[in-house]
Amino acid sequence: MSGAGVIDSNESTLLRRVAAFDVALARWVERGCVVLLGLMVLTTTASIMTRFVIFHPLNFADPLAKYLMMWCAFLGVGLALRKGEHIAVEMLKDRLKGTPAVVLAHLVDGVIFVFLGAVVFYGFGYAWSGRESHDPFVFGVSMAIPYLSVPIGAGVAMLQLALSSAARLERRRAINH
Repeated sequence: MSGAGVIDSNESTLLRRVAAFDVALARWVERGCVVLLGLMVLTTTASIMTRFVIFHPLNFADPLAKYLMMWCAFLGVGLALRKGEHIAVEMLKDRLKGTPAVVLAHLVDGVIFVFLGAVVFYGFGYAWSGRESHDPFVFGVSMAIPYLSVPIGAGVAMLQLALSSAARLERRRAINH
Protein backbone atom coordinates (compact mmCIF):
# COMPACT_ATOMS: atom_id res chain seq x y z
CA MET A 1 0.00 0.00 0.00
CA SER A 2 1.35 3.41 -0.91
CA GLY A 3 1.77 6.33 1.44
CA ALA A 4 -1.08 8.17 -0.28
CA GLY A 5 -3.46 5.31 0.60
CA VAL A 6 -2.58 5.62 4.27
CA ILE A 7 -3.17 9.36 4.22
CA ASP A 8 -6.53 8.89 2.48
CA SER A 9 -7.49 6.23 5.03
CA ASN A 10 -6.56 8.53 7.92
CA GLU A 11 -8.48 11.43 6.36
CA SER A 12 -11.46 9.16 5.83
CA THR A 13 -11.34 8.07 9.47
CA LEU A 14 -11.11 11.69 10.58
CA LEU A 15 -14.04 12.61 8.36
CA ARG A 16 -16.12 9.78 9.84
CA ARG A 17 -15.26 10.93 13.37
CA VAL A 18 -16.11 14.55 12.58
CA ALA A 19 -19.40 13.45 11.00
CA ALA A 20 -20.19 11.22 14.00
CA PHE A 21 -19.48 14.05 16.43
CA ASP A 22 -21.64 16.39 14.34
CA VAL A 23 -24.55 13.92 14.43
CA ALA A 24 -24.13 13.27 18.17
CA LEU A 25 -24.02 16.97 18.99
CA ALA A 26 -27.10 17.62 16.86
CA ARG A 27 -28.98 14.80 18.60
CA TRP A 28 -28.15 16.18 22.05
CA VAL A 29 -29.18 19.69 21.04
CA GLU A 30 -32.40 18.37 19.46
CA ARG A 31 -33.22 16.42 22.62
CA GLY A 32 -32.48 19.45 24.75
CA CYS A 33 -34.75 21.59 22.61
CA VAL A 34 -37.53 19.00 22.84
CA VAL A 35 -37.24 18.98 26.64
CA LEU A 36 -37.22 22.79 26.74
CA LEU A 37 -40.24 22.90 24.43
CA GLY A 38 -42.08 20.37 26.62
CA LEU A 39 -41.32 22.44 29.71
CA MET A 40 -42.56 25.56 27.94
CA VAL A 41 -45.84 23.84 27.07
CA LEU A 42 -46.29 22.59 30.63
CA THR A 43 -45.45 25.97 32.13
CA THR A 44 -47.75 27.85 29.76
CA THR A 45 -50.57 25.34 30.28
CA ALA A 46 -50.19 25.63 34.06
CA SER A 47 -50.20 29.41 33.76
CA ILE A 48 -53.41 29.42 31.72
CA MET A 49 -55.14 26.91 33.99
CA THR A 50 -54.26 28.72 37.20
CA ARG A 51 -55.09 32.15 35.80
CA PHE A 52 -58.42 31.41 34.13
CA VAL A 53 -59.74 28.28 35.88
CA ILE A 54 -58.50 28.50 39.46
CA PHE A 55 -58.14 32.33 39.45
CA HIS A 56 -54.82 32.18 41.32
CA PRO A 57 -52.12 32.84 38.72
CA LEU A 58 -48.62 31.41 38.98
CA ASN A 59 -46.47 34.52 38.83
CA PHE A 60 -43.36 32.57 37.81
CA ALA A 61 -44.90 30.76 34.83
CA ASP A 62 -44.81 33.52 32.22
CA PRO A 63 -41.19 34.64 32.75
CA LEU A 64 -40.07 31.01 33.10
CA ALA A 65 -41.69 30.15 29.76
CA LYS A 66 -39.94 33.17 28.22
CA TYR A 67 -36.54 32.02 29.54
CA LEU A 68 -37.13 28.47 28.31
CA MET A 69 -38.05 29.85 24.89
CA MET A 70 -34.84 31.89 24.81
CA TRP A 71 -32.75 28.79 25.48
CA CYS A 72 -34.68 26.72 22.93
CA ALA A 73 -34.42 29.40 20.23
CA PHE A 74 -30.72 30.08 20.67
CA LEU A 75 -29.82 26.39 20.81
CA GLY A 76 -31.97 25.79 17.73
CA VAL A 77 -29.90 28.27 15.69
CA GLY A 78 -27.10 25.71 15.45
CA LEU A 79 -29.49 23.06 14.18
CA ALA A 80 -30.69 25.41 11.43
CA LEU A 81 -27.12 26.32 10.45
CA ARG A 82 -26.17 22.65 10.37
CA LYS A 83 -28.85 22.00 7.76
CA GLY A 84 -28.05 25.15 5.78
CA GLU A 85 -31.34 26.75 6.71
CA HIS A 86 -29.92 30.10 7.74
CA ILE A 87 -30.83 33.34 6.03
CA ALA A 88 -29.32 33.50 2.56
CA VAL A 89 -29.87 35.41 -0.63
CA GLU A 90 -31.22 32.58 -2.75
CA MET A 91 -31.24 34.51 -6.02
CA LEU A 92 -27.43 34.72 -6.16
CA LYS A 93 -26.90 31.25 -4.72
CA ASP A 94 -29.24 29.65 -7.27
CA ARG A 95 -27.50 31.31 -10.23
CA LEU A 96 -24.04 30.06 -9.30
CA LYS A 97 -22.81 26.57 -10.13
CA GLY A 98 -19.63 24.65 -9.42
CA THR A 99 -16.66 26.33 -7.78
CA PRO A 100 -18.22 29.83 -7.49
CA ALA A 101 -21.18 28.33 -5.59
CA VAL A 102 -18.82 26.51 -3.22
CA VAL A 103 -16.75 29.65 -2.68
CA LEU A 104 -19.91 31.65 -1.93
CA ALA A 105 -21.13 29.00 0.51
CA HIS A 106 -17.83 29.06 2.41
CA LEU A 107 -17.72 32.86 2.33
CA VAL A 108 -21.22 33.01 3.82
CA ASP A 109 -20.24 30.41 6.44
CA GLY A 110 -17.16 32.48 7.29
CA VAL A 111 -19.14 35.68 7.74
CA ILE A 112 -21.70 33.87 9.90
CA PHE A 113 -18.89 32.29 11.93
CA VAL A 114 -17.30 35.70 12.62
CA PHE A 115 -20.69 37.16 13.56
CA LEU A 116 -21.36 34.26 15.95
CA GLY A 117 -17.90 34.75 17.46
CA ALA A 118 -18.80 38.37 18.23
CA VAL A 119 -22.12 37.22 19.73
CA VAL A 120 -20.27 34.75 21.97
CA PHE A 121 -17.74 37.35 23.06
CA TYR A 122 -20.20 40.14 23.81
CA GLY A 123 -22.88 37.73 25.02
CA PHE A 124 -20.68 36.41 27.82
CA GLY A 125 -19.95 39.99 28.86
CA TYR A 126 -23.66 40.79 28.91
CA ALA A 127 -24.49 37.60 30.83
CA TRP A 128 -21.74 38.39 33.34
CA SER A 129 -23.27 41.84 33.88
CA GLY A 130 -26.58 40.21 34.83
CA ARG A 131 -25.16 37.98 37.55
CA GLU A 132 -26.19 40.37 40.34
CA SER A 133 -29.65 40.95 38.93
CA HIS A 134 -32.34 38.47 39.98
CA ASP A 135 -35.86 37.76 38.79
CA PRO A 136 -38.10 37.82 41.87
CA PHE A 137 -40.89 35.98 40.01
CA VAL A 138 -38.78 32.98 38.98
CA PHE A 139 -37.47 31.88 42.36
CA GLY A 140 -34.88 34.67 42.47
CA VAL A 141 -32.88 33.17 39.59
CA SER A 142 -29.87 35.18 38.51
CA MET A 143 -30.50 36.87 35.18
CA ALA A 144 -27.13 35.56 34.05
CA ILE A 145 -28.81 32.16 33.48
CA PRO A 146 -31.28 33.30 30.83
CA TYR A 147 -28.71 35.70 29.37
CA LEU A 148 -26.24 32.83 28.95
CA SER A 149 -28.60 31.35 26.35
CA VAL A 150 -27.23 33.85 23.83
CA PRO A 151 -23.47 33.11 23.98
CA ILE A 152 -23.90 29.39 24.63
CA GLY A 153 -26.37 29.05 21.77
CA ALA A 154 -24.02 31.03 19.50
CA GLY A 155 -21.09 28.86 20.59
CA VAL A 156 -23.00 25.67 19.78
CA ALA A 157 -24.00 27.21 16.45
CA MET A 158 -20.35 28.02 15.71
CA LEU A 159 -19.35 24.45 16.46
CA GLN A 160 -22.13 22.98 14.34
CA LEU A 161 -21.39 25.40 11.49
CA ALA A 162 -17.68 24.52 11.58
CA LEU A 163 -18.43 20.78 11.62
CA SER A 164 -20.95 20.91 8.78
CA SER A 165 -18.77 23.25 6.72
CA ALA A 166 -15.73 21.00 7.18
CA ALA A 167 -17.76 17.92 6.27
CA ARG A 168 -19.13 19.67 3.16
CA LEU A 169 -15.62 20.71 2.13
CA GLU A 170 -14.26 17.20 2.67
CA ARG A 171 -17.14 15.60 0.73
CA ARG A 172 -16.45 17.95 -2.16
CA ARG A 173 -12.73 17.15 -2.02
CA ALA A 174 -13.46 13.42 -1.97
CA ILE A 175 -15.76 13.73 -4.99
CA ASN A 176 -13.08 15.59 -6.96
CA HIS A 177 -10.43 12.92 -6.27
